[in-house]
Amino acid sequence: MNSLKKILDDIDEVDLTPMIDVTFLLLIYFMVTTMLKQPEAELSIQLPGKPQSSDITPMELLNVRIGEEGEVSLNGSVIEDGFDLLMPDLVANLKTQKGMRDQLISSGAKSKEEAELKVQIESSTLALHQASISVLNACSSAGVDKVTFSFQ
Repeated sequence: MNSLKKILDDIDEVDLTPMIDVTFLLLIYFMVTTMLKQPEAELSIQLPGKPQSSDITPMELLNVRIGEEGEVSLNGSVIEDGFDLLMPDLVANLKTQKGMRDQLISSGAKSKEEAELKVQIESSTLALHQASISVLNACSSAGVDKVTFSFQ
């Protein structure tokens, strides 16, 4: 009977040492791994500033403006199909401009970088996103690769 009581007393004791060891190992692991990652606020990021001077003359840059109601204008002249999703008039104008610039390149009058067609899209913050998407699709259909986007 005495041996049975001793066995029952041994069962009541639970050795917590391995569990404490594992807990400390996990604590050390997470402390080390979180210290290795540099916080985002401390990253050395240099944001682009305002350009000092632009090497693009206004004639080389086509300005497409999208108004609050979705009306589209190219260099100040209103495009009649501004509400058409395919915008065939805008595509035709852009293709004409691209064709003239390609002729300048092929004749050797200007280098490819100088005569490359660049489009700046100025959209009103109140304009529908679909109008901006349609203008971007028109630029893509006309083969224009250099497009910048700004908001009014």
